[in-house]
Amino acid sequence: MNVTYLGPSGTFTHQAVVALRPDAEAVPVADAAEALGAVESGQASYAVLPIDNSVNGVVVPTLDGLLARPGLSIVDSVVLPISFDAYSRDPSVPPHVVVSHPHGLAQCRRWIEEQGLTTREASSTAAACRDLGPGEIGIGARICGQLYDLHTVAEGVEDNSAAFTQFALVSASRLPVRADGDDGLLVSLFPDTNVPGILRRLLGVLEERGVNMTNLVTRPVPATPGIFVFLLFLSGSFTADDFEAMSAEWAALGATARALGRISPLHELAAKP
Repeated sequence: MNVTYLGPSGTFTHQAVVALRPDAEAVPVADAAEALGAVESGQASYAVLPIDNSVNGVVVPTLDGLLARPGLSIVDSVVLPISFDAYSRDPSVPPHVVVSHPHGLAQCRRWIEEQGLTTREASSTAAACRDLGPGEIGIGARICGQLYDLHTVAEGVEDNSAAFTQFALVSASRLPVRADGDDGLLVSLFPDTNVPGILRRLLGVLEERGVNMTNLVTRPVPATPGIFVFLLFLSGSFTADDFEAMSAEWAALGATARALGRISPLHELAAKP
């Protein structure tokens, strides 16, 4: 079994692969499209990609990639704290610079300033740790320490300790809703036309059933200007019959529904011990 993921080795997505499928061969790729394409073609068993972040919101390339591939769906997910550790290659050499991706440097600004060190940008947090030289401190995910045989200078050096990212496990599965119910559901609604009040009427199906929607994302449809796909993040337990019944109601209102995956809302998973 192999799993494609957003590389290089040592990224937070790599860490999510280990959490979701620890016995699989992890195969880093350049972007979400390549990761999903490998699953679609049968070259990979799964793909792991970020889908939601507690600070920056949903990850659009992952959602767009799923929308473009109706044969794929989310079958599992994991939420990881976005915590950065600081590493050195040789602790006997006095440090003079901190190296990381620009986002990593920005999220660890307070600790860097306390050290009184200059900074240098790298293409990724993993690349920064992988390529550390004498006197350099790399900031990256915890997996980097083991992966690149580094010395841990400090743990948890991020400014915001409450940041989380949700990662989706994607497989070649068309209907991710099991008969015995699942926690959470990601649904896409493709309306036939853009008419006044269409979104309100579509969401009325949820209100009548007492279903809570935790997030709503709209994405344009390039082939049909003026038409948008609505992505609904739903909280609760759903059976296949539940989804079929809702799909029929949405169809009667002029929209085609598709279950993109079984995925609990980010805040619910982050709250679990």
